[in-house]
Amino acid sequence: MTVVMRKFGFCPEPIEVIAGPVKIRPLPKHDAIIKKVLECDQVRDGWIYAPPKEVLQSGSGKVFERPYRGRLFNLPETHTIEHANGVCEKHLDFLVWALSFFLGTRLTMTKMGFLDATPIESDKLVDFRLRRNNRKRGVELAEAFWTANSDQRNCAKLFAAAVHALFLGQYPQNLEFERFIYLYIAIDACFKLGKKLQNLKNSTPHFCRIKWMCKQFGLSLPDWAKQPGEGSTHVADIRNPTFHEGLLMDEPLGFAVHGQGVNVNLTLEMSALVCRMLVALIGGKSSYIASPVNTRQIQELELH
Repeated sequence: MTVVMRKFGFCPEPIEVIAGPVKIRPLPKHDAIIKKVLECDQVRDGWIYAPPKEVLQSGSGKVFERPYRGRLFNLPETHTIEHANGVCEKHLDFLVWALSFFLGTRLTMTKMGFLDATPIESDKLVDFRLRRNNRKRGVELAEAFWTANSDQRNCAKLFAAAVHALFLGQYPQNLEFERFIYLYIAIDACFKLGKKLQNLKNSTPHFCRIKWMCKQFGLSLPDWAKQPGEGSTHVADIRNPTFHEGLLMDEPLGFAVHGQGVNVNLTLEMSALVCRMLVALIGGKSSYIASPVNTRQIQELELH
């Protein structure tokens, strides 16, 4: 078959992986590309932000800078991914999404594939650090996942959707309600994917979804996901008024935060739970999956 190859970015490290038919390599001028981006005025605290919005005025040909940033932007490609078996572009796209998750940074083959801001460092968007010698295993898991679910392409889309929502939730300028909404969407996408993989047909209410996922995939159940009477306020009790009534903690969105005055960071723990769900859903075996989410520590991820 004809080898299929595409370029993608933006990966700050010169990653080289050969996993069966999949090869990932840095572009020849990788270091120069990274250096140029790092010197950009839009870089702050390990993130690069969208540039100011520019508009070309018809007639005059002049370019005017708006007092706000554009939202979608592009970054230079840094790597190539190729597959020896002549696969479709959606296959490669999924492999890039999976690699993006394991590296904890946004990678894309899309020209304008970045929204608002993106990290220029690895491990910024997840709570783990994948061992370097495990990168091959991560690509192998992604390839095996695609192959095993080739008759259900939506499984790959759901995985990518969960990763994307997780990443959107990490944007430094998010207010808490925005972060909560993105992360709850990511949890729901994980649940939908888990249902497909386990061939679960019956309807499951929100109160039971996280508990079901934790039981099925060996995750530690956080207090905020326990049934009423089993622990603290259930996250579904916060979700319903937030999504349907515009109220977070009984206040209009943005006027109150969860956990004020107590040592609980709900959205941080939700983010950590999504990371563990995604590792389990793609077929990873690791002690990381069962580790508690109520910590600020970066975990080491070793895949088996």
